[in-house]
This record gives sequence, structure tokens and C-alpha cells, in this order.
Amino acid sequence: MVYTVSAAFDEFCQNISLSSTYHDTANKRRDRLVSLLKNDFTILDSFSTGSIPRYTAISGYADLDIMVALHYEKHMKDKLPSEVLAEIQKSLSGYKTRVRRNGQAVTLYYDTWPNVDIVPVSRTVNDDGSVNHYNVPNMNNETWLKSRPRKHSSALTDRNGICGDKFKRIIKMIKWWNKQHGDYLQSFHIEVLALQIFTSTISDYSWSVSEFFDRAATLVASSLYYEDDYVDSYLDSVNRSEAVKRLKTARDKAFSAWYLTYGENNDHQRAITTWRQIFGEKFPVYGSY
Repeated sequence: MVYTVSAAFDEFCQNISLSSTYHDTANKRRDRLVSLLKNDFTILDSFSTGSIPRYTAISGYADLDIMVALHYEKHMKDKLPSEVLAEIQKSLSGYKTRVRRNGQAVTLYYDTWPNVDIVPVSRTVNDDGSVNHYNVPNMNNETWLKSRPRKHSSALTDRNGICGDKFKRIIKMIKWWNKQHGDYLQSFHIEVLALQIFTSTISDYSWSVSEFFDRAATLVASSLYYEDDYVDSYLDSVNRSEAVKRLKTARDKAFSAWYLTYGENNDHQRAITTWRQIFGEKFPVYGSY
């Protein structure tokens, strides 16, 4: 039964995390789709990316991203991003598909989660043949965006080693909070914020989650540069202001909840109730099984 804040956070994390079956399904869909694409394209490399393989995905909201590096001369040279995406969509015409709203992927829809985003890319290599970055299509303005997904994944893994397992768990918690409060922040943005905020061992959920809301409210208020681009360029002034307002509200409630069990204080029931107000119904009730 849940009688402490620590136990409540542990159960909350379990409630919003993906099952091993979900990961298995994602891997099978990846392998199947890459196999189909090989009938029409010369594929130099393919791999899962996004929050599922990074273990920062949350239940009910996680799509699988698959980067497919195509042979540049055969499939991408002198072509616009929209043309490359259209060819991918045509190759997968047996599925229900559409181009993502951000113009960077073809989404395949399944009756059950996860849906799959196919991102066709070209590779830019260094003199020694190693990959410097991938070029991601953006059909909304017909440009190519630099991306280093493996570098970002490694950064999260390395930081998780420094901070402990609570690092990625808190990322999932913040993503869940975001979904319950307007969904103003993109998943990738939240991960980058966590990298900016947490740099040492995380021992206490209450304090660290409160710290995230506090520092994120400041970071989101202005532009944040990361890996050759501004990670928050999707935010206009109105949505940025709304995101900051919600972060500040969460910050104030979070610090109040933290103080209820700080030091000699021992009001776990009120603290758990306050955390549930912040995170919603997936956060357990005091005394629940």
C-alpha cells in the first residue's frame, strides 16, 4: 500500500511506463517496415530513434521513430524533401499513412500502439567515413535539417549513469505532466531541459521534480540552443508564455508538496494528494494498493 511519497512516485512511474511487450512490438514493426522498404530503396543504415529506444517514452503517447538512411545518389540527389517523403509513402501504400504535421516523416497508423514514423535521411560523413550527422527532410519549407540522434541518446544514457535511474524516470514524469497540462512542450525539448538541469546524483523525487519545474520555467522563457539548432523554435510567443505559466504553477505546488515531508515534517498524506493534483489520476492515492 502507498503510504509514503517515495512509494507513490515509484508506483506512478510504473503506471506511466511502457511494458516490455510494447518494446517487443515496436521492434517487430521496425524490422518489418525496413524489410518492405528494401524492396524499393537501397538502405545504408536503419535504426530506431525517439523516446521508445531511449526509455523515456510514456504509455499511450509513444510513437516509434525509424531513421532510414537512403543511398544519396540513387534516391535523394536533386530531390526536394517533399519528393523523398512522397516516395516513401508510395512504397508503403499498403498501410494507412500520412506525412507528419512537422513535415519530417511518414506516419504509419496501426490499430494498436505504437504508430510508426519513418524518417528518410541522407548521411554526411567525415573524412574517415564516420557519420557526422543525418539530414532530415522538412517539407514545410523544403529544407534539410541536421540531426545527431545517436549523440543525444548517448548523452541521456551517460547522464542516467551519473544521476541514477531517477533521471529518466523524472523525464517520463514530466512528459506525463505536460500531456495533462496543455501539451505545450515537445518530448525532445523536455529531454534537453533535463540534461540542462540535472548533473549529479538524484536521490529524492520530491526535491528533484520541484527543481525541474523551477529551473525549466526560467529556461523555457528564453531560447535554448542544442546540437546545431534551437530546441524550442516550435514555440511562438503565446505558447511559450502559456508553457512558462504552467511550469510556474507546477513549481509552486511541487515545492509545497516537497515541504510537507521535508526534515521533521511527515505529512505524506497531504503531500501525496498534492502530487496527485500536479500529475493527475495516474499518481496513486494515499493508502491505495
